[in-house]
Amino acid sequence: MSSGKQKTLVFDPLAELLAHYAGKKGEKRETKERAGTVEERLKNRIIDGEKIGLQQDLDEALRTHSALDIINTILLDGMRVVGDLFGSGQMQLPFVLQSAEVMKAAVAYLEPFMDKAESTSKGVMVLATVKGDVHDIGKNLVDIILTNNGYRVINLGIKVPIETMLHNAEEQGADAIGMSGLLVKSTLVMKENLEVMNERKITIPVILGGAALTRRYVEQDLKTVYSGKVLYANDAFDGLRLMGQIVSGTLDGGADNVPVGEEEESLTGTEAKIALAQQEDERSGTRSGPAQRSSVRPIDRIPEPPFWGSRVHDDVPLEEVFRFVNEVALIRGQWQVRKGRMPEEEYRRLVEEKVLPEYEALKAEIVEKKLLQPRVVYGYFPCQSERDDLIVYREDGTTEWVRFTFPRQKADRFLCLSDFFAPVESGRKDVVAFHLVTMGRVAAEHSARLFGSNRYRDYLYFHGLSVESAEALAELWHKRIRTELGIAGKDAGEIKRLFSQGYQGARYSFGYPACPSLEDQTKLFTLLDAGRIDVQLTEEFSLDPEQSTNAIIVHHPDARYFTIA
Repeated sequence: MSSGKQKTLVFDPLAELLAHYAGKKGEKRETKERAGTVEERLKNRIIDGEKIGLQQDLDEALRTHSALDIINTILLDGMRVVGDLFGSGQMQLPFVLQSAEVMKAAVAYLEPFMDKAESTSKGVMVLATVKGDVHDIGKNLVDIILTNNGYRVINLGIKVPIETMLHNAEEQGADAIGMSGLLVKSTLVMKENLEVMNERKITIPVILGGAALTRRYVEQDLKTVYSGKVLYANDAFDGLRLMGQIVSGTLDGGADNVPVGEEEESLTGTEAKIALAQQEDERSGTRSGPAQRSSVRPIDRIPEPPFWGSRVHDDVPLEEVFRFVNEVALIRGQWQVRKGRMPEEEYRRLVEEKVLPEYEALKAEIVEKKLLQPRVVYGYFPCQSERDDLIVYREDGTTEWVRFTFPRQKADRFLCLSDFFAPVESGRKDVVAFHLVTMGRVAAEHSARLFGSNRYRDYLYFHGLSVESAEALAELWHKRIRTELGIAGKDAGEIKRLFSQGYQGARYSFGYPACPSLEDQTKLFTLLDAGRIDVQLTEEFSLDPEQSTNAIIVHHPDARYFTIA
């Protein structure tokens, strides 16, 4: 978000909420019109996310309360209300973070008035994204919520090995360790970490979270490898609740971390669905049966690529990338501005009148300051299929360069990604395209600056848009590849219909069902010489920087997304 004057994205959450249930038109109160005792005013400032006038109210409160009392009994009470509103669907995440910003500012102002011996900490958590994983938005949201509800968080960052977590937990006297990760591979790293801890007879409670993780996997698999408490957190407020139980000693008894009436969580992303399928496959011990080809029909005409090999483009206009942003995925998914209990018309008005103008302002700032730097490397390669394998040849069309082996469905149509390419026995050479796109390291660096300066709401917005912009660039470049292959004539007229495969063929990102092996990205990096756009693979095969994505591009008309399980 732009610096300078503080902007309010949508509304004063408390005022709008009260107005809605009273059936009246809500109007934002001016600071000078705030009524009630100073305790009420401070509490409402937290709930409203209102910084203006905060210092004056704190000064007034200090005449009759100690700084520690203001934090523990007034401000934290406001944060409890925020948590309740969020949990009941009456407050959305951006406004929760706005409240957290006010809480952080208030605590920082009060700290000089406290004795060194005084502490606002209810407990301590060591928090980290596990080894090999560069994703930190979920972990950082946990940090924000816990910190601003009275806990001390030792945030170790990303790609953290278990040794570092354990050293800090012992040194800081932590009450719990929090492990986060987005990748399917990260769930396996979590399991390895728990096994290491168990071998050393460490029993500190461990809270696990991340998009690829499911409650079922935690309850049925991870709990069995660790003699201490293993707890699943679906979101940051779940982590807050669990920390409260840990510190208060109320975790005894069976399914101790599942709220009454809570069902198995809905899977919120493709990574989570992959994880569940993979874990079910591991439990049953099933693997692909004998290789066989599906009934995918041979294609009549194989497209001619404009060139063989790979090329780099680092002059992609941001304005063009933004045209391909999936705004629903951005606003409801990344930013979590969701309808909740709001009537449909009210939510639509909220998005159109408040959210979209802020979105436009953020895009303008990004363009002006070059906070995203889109770069692409892509290429075309001769290929053939051989059962479950895709053979990629060098430009001469005869020398094998790399070979991918993809999983095959065990039922249904017995599909395998290789089936969409001409087989060796046909005598025909096919063409496969690959691309790797990134929004540049500046995106990750700016996200870190926003988080480090306690601009939580701006951090959420910028990080979300940077991630969705990487997806938009992938969508844009897939369209270019279809155009260059001469198959773009079947593209849908509206960009938003492209998000549901309104075109010929498909693009499959490594790590997803049809090509689940993240290790295969090493072959893609070989083909594309990916270092030219400053993207690297971590030791667990995660793309770094995070705002990057890649794909294998399939031109066959019958190619659609499919699952393997």
